[in-house]
Amino acid sequence: MLIGKFAEKFNVKTDTIRYYMELGLLIPKKKNHYYEFDATCVEDMKWITELKSYYFTLQEINNILAIKRVTSLSNKEGVGFLIQMLEEKKRSLTVEVEHTNQAINAISNKITEINNEQYGELETTGMAFDFISLLYCPTCQEALELQNVNTKGQRIITGDLSCSVCDYSAKIQEGIVITEHLNKDSFNPFYIYDIEMLKTVQSSFISISEKAGLYIKEQLLKQPLKNKIIVETNVETYVFLNKYAADLDPEARYIFTGSTLSMLKMLKTKIDQTQPDLHVLYVLNSGLNLPFKHGSIDYLIDSYSFNEYSLFHRTLPMKQLSPYLHTNSLIVGCYFQYEEKAKTLLKLKALHPNGHPDNLKINYMMENLQLGNFHMSDKEKVGQTTDPGKYIKYHVPGEAAKFYNYTALRS
Repeated sequence: MLIGKFAEKFNVKTDTIRYYMELGLLIPKKKNHYYEFDATCVEDMKWITELKSYYFTLQEINNILAIKRVTSLSNKEGVGFLIQMLEEKKRSLTVEVEHTNQAINAISNKITEINNEQYGELETTGMAFDFISLLYCPTCQEALELQNVNTKGQRIITGDLSCSVCDYSAKIQEGIVITEHLNKDSFNPFYIYDIEMLKTVQSSFISISEKAGLYIKEQLLKQPLKNKIIVETNVETYVFLNKYAADLDPEARYIFTGSTLSMLKMLKTKIDQTQPDLHVLYVLNSGLNLPFKHGSIDYLIDSYSFNEYSLFHRTLPMKQLSPYLHTNSLIVGCYFQYEEKAKTLLKLKALHPNGHPDNLKINYMMENLQLGNFHMSDKEKVGQTTDPGKYIKYHVPGEAAKFYNYTALRS
């Protein structure tokens, strides 16, 4: 047989046969520039196939074939060597099985431990009363009225919010403020906590984001946070604050806004499990017409939040957010961008035709910050990746997404 027929007979690739030839596992005859595989090669290949099924390495198989070729396994010494090799492999596999079973049992115990710790009965937490004074109509800036309230301890579980001047209204459900959504095309149905989405994210994107989060943490540690309002908007692509809030001032107040209820619920569950006493407000809102008093936000966290917002809106996010920030407000965050001629930008436009045309371009962040009279007081490159994963659907593989941390002050 020639190599093609020989490989087909044993259901392997011709490259595999060539590799076996390089190692000396197969020794075909060469005739007129072709290799011919005879009955000896067939016998050797049967040995290789069988020994591989016993988990012998190719080097171990080579040793056995060497003894076979020398002794033809026709004397006591040759057969004794084969039996010795088989016995050693049997002992080795037995030890491996024991170790594997130990690992399986340890994994089972770990799963039970995690389930007991993470998914035990959790007490429903609501919105803290001290957030009520912050809730204002985004249209006319009248304080919202709270009715039909259901409380538990010092927290509001359910209730109705309404403006006495205009027709604005919102609800509190399970401690989450739920405002009216915009149309379905104005927000991202996918989010980082969705396990199916998380499977598509590359470790390079996660690593860069973790580095970005550490920068934000260090910047906040330098600030006086007692009784301050810290807001993180559009928490779909990523969320930073929940990971290091425990290291910050315990008397700070946190607000997370996002367009996906399931994401906010999962985020709330995580914080309730690890930091149940944290002062947190969760707001479901697909835009940035937030039900807060103007000038109330002290620190704004940009966890790719501006980039996320601009996927679905033509207005720059700071046009909406600027009134909520006061003279001494600080913006700390992370964003990413592409070179001007990147194909990713064309794909982005095709996938999000209603988004801002400058999103992810080099000039985008400067243009956005200037709209709110902010300027960067600090900027650091975090890193770059050519493969953030399929979660970033508009990314063209091979093109560099460049990530930056920044701090911005009002001019």
